[in-house]
Amino acid sequence: MRVGFGSEKRNTASFAAAAALGSTERRPVRGEEFLVRDDLTKALRRGDITGATYALSRALSILHPARVRARFGDVARPGPRDGTLILRDLVAHYNELSPAQRVEAQSILARPTDGAGDPEGDGYAVTEEAPVCNANACIHYVTSTTDAPPAGWVDSTTTAFDTVWAKEITQYGYRPPKSDITSTNHGPDGRIDIYLADVGANGLYGYCTTDDPNALNPNFDVSVFCVVDNDMSPAQFQGAASGVPALQVTLAHEFFHAVQAAYDFFEDAWYAEGTATWMEDEVFDAVNDNLQFLRSSQLRQPFVPLDFSDLRYSYVYGAWIWFRFMSEYFGPKASDDPSIIRRSWEYADASAGAPDQYSLKAIASAIKERDSNFGWAYADFGVWNDVPGLAYSEGNSYPVPPYANRHKITASRSVQAGKLVMDHLTQGYAGFVPRSGVSSTAKLRIAVDLPAVTTGSGASVVMINSNGGARYKVIRLNTKGDGRVIVPFGRRGIATVDVVITNASERTRCWIDNSFTFSCAGNPKDDRLKYLYAAGLIQ
Repeated sequence: MRVGFGSEKRNTASFAAAAALGSTERRPVRGEEFLVRDDLTKALRRGDITGATYALSRALSILHPARVRARFGDVARPGPRDGTLILRDLVAHYNELSPAQRVEAQSILARPTDGAGDPEGDGYAVTEEAPVCNANACIHYVTSTTDAPPAGWVDSTTTAFDTVWAKEITQYGYRPPKSDITSTNHGPDGRIDIYLADVGANGLYGYCTTDDPNALNPNFDVSVFCVVDNDMSPAQFQGAASGVPALQVTLAHEFFHAVQAAYDFFEDAWYAEGTATWMEDEVFDAVNDNLQFLRSSQLRQPFVPLDFSDLRYSYVYGAWIWFRFMSEYFGPKASDDPSIIRRSWEYADASAGAPDQYSLKAIASAIKERDSNFGWAYADFGVWNDVPGLAYSEGNSYPVPPYANRHKITASRSVQAGKLVMDHLTQGYAGFVPRSGVSSTAKLRIAVDLPAVTTGSGASVVMINSNGGARYKVIRLNTKGDGRVIVPFGRRGIATVDVVITNASERTRCWIDNSFTFSCAGNPKDDRLKYLYAAGLIQ
């Protein structure tokens, strides 16, 4: 169900009672600290190492975690999907490395076909077979050593890749990957090369990186090659997707990084990974591997900024739900419109003469074309997340966000109030439940005292009925951030009334944070703001 609004004002809308809200319990949270970092990141933030040394060390932790831990201490091993952005960041810092560090970086960034002489030991140890090529790609493999795929895996890779290309390029209209013909070892020609190798031994499903000489100029639109695990063995990926389904979503995800590279390979991490994880489900809807990341999305952790980009935590992957929201929210009734995501990448395009907007600005520009604005959409995102089973097309399988506070309203305790402290691009949920002495015709007066609307303040009320349906109202704010609304609160008809408070601030000071924690390496301007709310019973 889409929550529509007009060109200037959001409308009050109803959710159809299409499904129950589910059984996930919502427990109060206390805004626990989420910026937990390992010792390598702490060394960077203290200024003990440069960004270039950090990027090289993080890349080395893929292949040789013990070596990096011996120097820095507690260093997290990269996750199975982290390789692309870790290697991308190494490329971005390449010119800042010492001559000895560059040699090490080149060996990490080498193609498998660069051979067994690779000092890092991750190249093919034998001569590859003739690549299997079609109109769009060449698949590379060997028939012996641990890099050899099982029988039929090359065919499975070709079939899955053709499906990926048909969806992402032909149907969705994205720009195809750039030709790698200028790379020294470019394979048979300029088509994208996909190498099958035992990267699962290093804990990776796959990755894409670049040896495009233009990447060091720097150019932001570059060619890439991709490496995908040669068997997706359950033994190497315990408790996660394996086999052909893992191959399918890995190709959908990593190939979308190759597509992104044709626009801007060095875009913000949350945007690059969020859209790539979203694309998995667009191409292979039945696999649903990305559902695991909803636990690190704003459905479960609404107090973590949407654009938090630290790879050591899965928030960058959980951001896919925002892009699912965008495609459904701005789609026509009973369908979605994924073209808005492509449009945002067209605004992010950093090739010659293109707009080159960073992630949040690119998204805001695409939303503006739909006669809306980012703040309105982000506020309604919080409403959808409050009742995902009623709002999203597949929302019955989604969790619900936790309450910051939950209040019981009774005849004797008829007024309740609370305060939230929120960062940029976060949501807060306060629930009000009718209890003893509340009549069937009661109403609830809700007032909010929020920061000025220029800081991104927004508030809505979601009325969840006893029969499982829900509807919502926007709390209209004055410029100071104050507003109030009266809503039904009869005990027989209303199960709970939720106040959804939004900090939709995009305001930041760009290019000042060498850890790139948030969008455009920025320092957000509207964090740790105070949001007050109160509710009083009327009967």
